[in-house]
Amino acid sequence: MTTRWFLVAWLAASASPASAGRKDFAWLYDTEINPERNVEIETWIQEENRKGDNQVNETLIWWAPTIGVTQHLELAIPIEFAYADDKMGFAPTKLERWGGELRYRINTPDPAAAAPVQVLLRGAVKRAVDDRGGVRGEADLVVSFGDDPVRVLADVGGVVNYGKDPTEAEVRPALGISLRLTDELRIGVEGYSEIVVAADDVTWLAVGPDFSWTHGRFWLVAGYPIGVFGIKDAPRVSFGIAF
Repeated sequence: MTTRWFLVAWLAASASPASAGRKDFAWLYDTEINPERNVEIETWIQEENRKGDNQVNETLIWWAPTIGVTQHLELAIPIEFAYADDKMGFAPTKLERWGGELRYRINTPDPAAAAPVQVLLRGAVKRAVDDRGGVRGEADLVVSFGDDPVRVLADVGGVVNYGKDPTEAEVRPALGISLRLTDELRIGVEGYSEIVVAADDVTWLAVGPDFSWTHGRFWLVAGYPIGVFGIKDAPRVSFGIAF
C-alpha cells in the first residue's frame, strides 16, 4: 500500500509543470533563475575559432548543478573542461577549473507583480586546476526588459585571473534581442565581446543569430555569432534540465 501511494505521488510530481531557469541567449547570462528548492543540470558547449593573429581555436565545456536556494538566489557549482590549439604543438583537453557562483535576482518572481525591467547580479570564484594558487573571479550585471513578444537583455561582465602567470583581466559586454514565435520557441540576435584590459590576449567581437526552445523541464539555446573583428566565429549551445 505504501509503495502504491509513493508511485502515485511520484507520477503526480513528474506530470506537474516545472519552471526552469531558462535562457533566451547563448552567450549572455539571463535574469531568470530556478524556483526555490528546484535543481537543474546546466551545460554549455562553446567554441572560439581562429582567434587573433595566431588563429587559435578553443573549446570549452561548462557543466554545473544549479540550485534554487530562495526565490531570489541561485547557487551553481561549475566544472570546466577546456581545449586550446594555437598550432604550436600538442594541445590536450583538460580539466581547467572548478568553483562556485551565486546569481541574485533583485525583482519578485511573481509574474503578476513583476516589473518589465528585471535585474540580476552574478558573482563567481573558481580555482585553476593546474595552478594551486590560481584564482579566477567573475562578476556580471544583467538587465532584461519585456518578455512578450520582444525581450531585450544586456549583460556587462568582468573576469580577472590571478596566479603564477601575469594577472589577466577582461570586460565582457553583451546585448541581445529575442522575439517570441510560439509558447516554446524564440528567435533573436546577440552580440558578445571580450575586451582585454590586462595581459596578452585577444580582444574580439562577434554578432549573430540565436534561437531558444523551452519544453517542460528542458530548455535549449543555440547561437552562431560571426566575428566582426578578432575572431572568425563563436558558436555556442547551452541546455538545461530541471529535476
